[in-house]
Formats: sequence, C-alpha cells, structure tokens
Amino acid sequence: MRLLVTGATGLLGKSLCPMLDKEGFLYWACNSKIFDVTNTKMVNEIMNKISLDFIIHLAGYTNIDQAEDNPQEAYRVNQLGTKNIVKIAKKHNIPILYVSTDNVFDGTSTVPYKTTDKANPINIYGKSKLAGEKEIIKTTKKHYILRTSWLYGTGGYVDAMLTFSNFRKEISVVDDQIGCPTNCNDVSRKIIEIIKEKKPYGIYNICSSGSASWADFTKKIFEFKKKNVEVLSIDKSDFPRPAKRPRYCVLDNDSSLPFWQDSLKEYLCGA
Repeated sequence: MRLLVTGATGLLGKSLCPMLDKEGFLYWACNSKIFDVTNTKMVNEIMNKISLDFIIHLAGYTNIDQAEDNPQEAYRVNQLGTKNIVKIAKKHNIPILYVSTDNVFDGTSTVPYKTTDKANPINIYGKSKLAGEKEIIKTTKKHYILRTSWLYGTGGYVDAMLTFSNFRKEISVVDDQIGCPTNCNDVSRKIIEIIKEKKPYGIYNICSSGSASWADFTKKIFEFKKKNVEVLSIDKSDFPRPAKRPRYCVLDNDSSLPFWQDSLKEYLCGA
C-alpha cells in the first residue's frame, strides 16, 4: 500500500512514520517545505505524477493562541490546505484520514462528547479545523475524521514539563480545563489499525480513556519520573491567553485507547 503523509515532521507524524516503517508500508512523508498543501498548483502538479492508495492528512496550523492573531493563516492551512488534499483523494478515488481536534466543541458539556454531538468551536483554531472537516465530508464519502485531545509526544508538553523541572521547583498549571491527555503512539497505532482493517468510514473520537486537568496531568508526569516539583493549581483566569479554551473537552472514545495514566507511564517509563 502506498501512502501520503502530510505534516510528517509534526508531533504525531514523528510517532506515526516509524510505525509505518515497521509495518512495511510504502509512504511519502512530507512537510510544508517540500509539499505545501495550501499551494493548489503545486499539490495538483505533484499528485498527478504519483500513484497512491491512501492519504493521511496530518498537516495543520496548530498554534491555538497565534491563530487568534492570524486567522487567515489558520484557515489557509486548515481549510484551504485540506480542501486541496481531499480533492486529490476524490479525484483518485482513495480514502483520506484527517486528524482533527477536541476544540471543535465549546466545552459547555458535563458529559463526554460523542461524535454525533453538535460542534460549536469557541476559538479560531477549532473553527478552522471544523472547516477542514466540512471540506472532507462534502467532498468524499471515503473519509476518516479522527478527533483527538491533548496530544503529547517527542518534543511536546510532557518533554517540556520535564525540562522545566530541571530548573524550577514550582510550576503553576491551570486546573479548570479538563481533557484527555493522549499519547501520540496510541493514536498512531490506531491509525494503522484503521488502515489495515479498513474500518467503516466516518468520524471517530481517538483519545485516551479517562480525563484530567492540566494540573492533574502535570502532577502525574513528575510522579512517574520522581521529580520533586510542586504543581501549583490555578484558574485559567489567572493565566490569560489570547485564545479561549473549552472548559471541558472530554471525548467519548468507547474505551478504544488505554487510560491516560497507563499510556503516560509507558511513555515515561517504558512499562
């Protein structure tokens, strides 16, 4: 099977591509420097010269705060870029898998969001990712939309906290935002499972089971690594950010991935 992986040097791509290697997939891993998904002419010229069986579309504008100041860029990447890629998928009659976000929801729920719940994003990032979802849904039936939550992997949040712990004995972290800390390795394994087993097309919630606040998550990081760092819990109002964050963004994943504590321990300790 021949695959295209956009955004291959991002957080999830760095986890997924080595797994694709182990599975023996033939794939083209690209980033914006060699394959700009927003350049319609480039996309068409390149894609007309290669043969594919599947597209994994990871490329995206993911800086939530910067998106508020650069909405045109966020939509250019997350909507126009997705529009360009899904048109190729439709033209060649191949499936496309698009990784979306829990930020398509407003966070006002008190129970985990189902895939059928109405999306209502409250920040530009979430709105632009939802626009990407809509481009895919209206263009082809052969699609997988994977909504995930609080991804961490090499160079991400967990690694950053561990770096901070080498220089600080106290770290302030918000405790009134609830989500599903999710290991990129788990999501990567699920992507491969979807491709190999040819799961039914549609929208999936792919995130760790259970939920936590950012403070809970951070405390577990230091606990597993035996770091003597105090986590000071604060309200998000005490730490203003340009973009609004959903207060509650727990996704109902039907227990398709392990509990977040187990996956975090595996990531940090290898067991």
